[in-house]
Amino acid sequence: MKKLLIALLLFSTPSFADDHFYAGGGVSIFNDTELKLSGNSASKNSDIGANALAGYSFTMSSGFELGVEVEYVHYGKAKFTDTYHVESEAVYINAKPKFIEVGNSLYSALILGVGSMSSEINIDGQSIKDSDLSYQAGFEIGYMIDEWDIGLGYRYQVADFDGFYGVDVSNQSVTLGVRYNF
Repeated sequence: MKKLLIALLLFSTPSFADDHFYAGGGVSIFNDTELKLSGNSASKNSDIGANALAGYSFTMSSGFELGVEVEYVHYGKAKFTDTYHVESEAVYINAKPKFIEVGNSLYSALILGVGSMSSEINIDGQSIKDSDLSYQAGFEIGYMIDEWDIGLGYRYQVADFDGFYGVDVSNQSVTLGVRYNF
């Protein structure tokens, strides 16, 4: 009987009372949008962007949580010339491992996501719009105050648009965000 009990304890899934939903948003500043086509590239700072997210956090152990979230991102307009600009938005499903310093309110997190980016390129009054698979990676450091997380991070997103004749669109930015943990 003792052997059976030990085996059940070893292979059981632990249950934690700290699992919770969260929701938040943020702004992306210092945006840099880059277009690549046939070995040529152009890069331009874009307007301030914004994001909104909702997710569920699983407490894996003391000091470690794993969040799974859905995120909507609106990138700021990147204006290369008066007649040439790009506007993009994306939806991602993210995995977000969060590392919390035990006994402190500081945290760090990684962001790894896959989703769909939609971009519209306007050249001399003509517009081309397409959506394609996109990836994002980033990190965040922050401070927790009661149910609130306030963070500063970096994000890199990229998509390869076949409908744009092989144009790659990438964006990198510094993000400021806030989340409420329910």
